[in-house]
Amino acid sequence: MNFIGLLSFIISMILSFVGVPMIFNMLTRSKTLGLNYKKEEIPICMGLLFVFVQTISISIILFLTKAKAKYIISYLFALTLMGMVGLLDDLIGDKNVKGFKGHIKSFFEGVLTTGGIKAGIGFFIALFISIIISKNPVDIIINTLLISLFTNLTNLFDLRPGRSIKVFILLSIMMLFTGNVNEYNFLLYSFYGILVVYFPLDLKAKAMMGDVGSNVLGITLGVYCGLTHGLVGKSIYLFILIVIHIMAEKISFSKVIENNKILNFLDNLGR
Repeated sequence: MNFIGLLSFIISMILSFVGVPMIFNMLTRSKTLGLNYKKEEIPICMGLLFVFVQTISISIILFLTKAKAKYIISYLFALTLMGMVGLLDDLIGDKNVKGFKGHIKSFFEGVLTTGGIKAGIGFFIALFISIIISKNPVDIIINTLLISLFTNLTNLFDLRPGRSIKVFILLSIMMLFTGNVNEYNFLLYSFYGILVVYFPLDLKAKAMMGDVGSNVLGITLGVYCGLTHGLVGKSIYLFILIVIHIMAEKISFSKVIENNKILNFLDNLGR
């Protein structure tokens, strides 16, 4: 970790120490609550913390470094808009419509769902930022698919406390080692600073980050991968993402995890 990475980590951690209790109390006072998997009522939408802290932290780093401002500003735009769409889904989403196919079917039947909005806006954002960061048409296609599928991936696993964040940590660490470029590592280090403070709350099922949180985690992975990996690396990650999404339509990942000793141990670690 270089100086910029360390600085982004420290800034995010300090902001999160201040922000976590304030946002937690705000959501509690306003009765912005939901049932966790144990049917306990806890604050939802804690992923708002991710949007606020990441935006402030990365903006400070951008001001100090001036490095690739166009790319970083595009990332912050994508982060904010996907966070807003996720928040909409958390607050007024129809939980009776499930899966990508369900939301698309509803759309063509003339019924707009927050999931449909999320899919449409998510694709638009992925295409928009891919055009900015890509070098050729093939790169645009791959980056668009990468960002779209990464954004949805963290949502797929956000069914138990800490699970989606563990997926984010695992994949982000893998990308730190497989990437060809390291000048954007502060995007991840900044998030690690947030998670140092927030993660224990999520693990103990005392708060839920919601779609606003999982969307922001996912799009960060997608944009980071697009910025730091070559064609071969991105193609490998894209293949894995496609396989996972195909499997998600046919099987329950929760059941697979519960029936595998190693995965189940990792899933319950820290709870």
